[in-house]
Amino acid sequence: MEEKFNEFYENYKDKLDDIYLKFNQSKSKIEKRFVIAMIVLLVIFILASYRLKLLVDSSSLFIILGCIVIVVSVFIGIFLRLRREMYKLNKNIIEDIVRYISSDETSIYEPDKRISINNIKEMELFNLENLKYNGKNAIVTNYNNNYMNFADMEIYYYKDKLKEETYYDSKGNPYTKKTIEKIKKTLFSGCYISATLNKNIAEHIYLIPNNFSDLIINGAIKDYITYSGEEIELENLEFSKKYKVYSDDEIQARYILSLSLMEKINNIDDIFEGKKYIVFKEGRRFVICLEGFKIEDLRKTLLPFRKTSSKVQENLRYIFKNLYKLFAIYDVLDLGNDLYVDKK
Repeated sequence: MEEKFNEFYENYKDKLDDIYLKFNQSKSKIEKRFVIAMIVLLVIFILASYRLKLLVDSSSLFIILGCIVIVVSVFIGIFLRLRREMYKLNKNIIEDIVRYISSDETSIYEPDKRISINNIKEMELFNLENLKYNGKNAIVTNYNNNYMNFADMEIYYYKDKLKEETYYDSKGNPYTKKTIEKIKKTLFSGCYISATLNKNIAEHIYLIPNNFSDLIINGAIKDYITYSGEEIELENLEFSKKYKVYSDDEIQARYILSLSLMEKINNIDDIFEGKKYIVFKEGRRFVICLEGFKIEDLRKTLLPFRKTSSKVQENLRYIFKNLYKLFAIYDVLDLGNDLYVDKK
């Protein structure tokens, strides 16, 4: 990965110059506007203080503090506005990195867009009748002739909680008032990844984390997870410790989940440590939901305001490394190998 990043960084230096040229132009305009606003505010404040007869020795501290507050507020305003500008530029940086890794110049990164709710329903994993879905940071790209989607995804619900509060009437007698409070409970928060399979799957095959205690929250597991089929016992003991496998077609599930593929799925832990929900979807789609990883964290990893800072390369490396890991999942699983080619 380090070699790939160094190659990217060398090729990206000219683009970085353009990014900082654009940023510095915005920076100059922003600073001028805020400095002018600061001068105007200071003049108005001092004149107002004079008119109100506050310019006396006993009030000098008030005048000084007022001027300090104005100056500090302006500098904070400049910082926040510049941060917002760099936040916008970060969208282009992430898109450029995705295009470089995937070798697809048509790749799109849309920070405010989420995966279609129909895609989530078609996965037939999370029960959206009882759960709510939210997300953003959608990435669409082609990688090794494979149509891929990445996006942040949150699956949650609201639980009623009885709240009791004690009050006192006019005579000092206590009484209890009961109200229902809505508490947000998150079932899954992480990254959604989907890719194309070369093999046409007849039925869904579900890989569910093998610790239901985390999922059963005051209700049956089927209230939240809607996988179907019978549980299938597989030969890989390490794999079986991590996942429970369900499918309506045991023969197909055993064919798809070969010892080789199970070992590759185990190897994903070397890339991402969090829990994983995996679905081989009916048709030609594959979905993996990675708990804990979010593209939003990369979006918030902003470059510093000065191009000369050592943080420029460090932050770029962090963004590159984590995006590279998303694509590495496809390479580790090798979903385009001959095992999945439909040889008709």
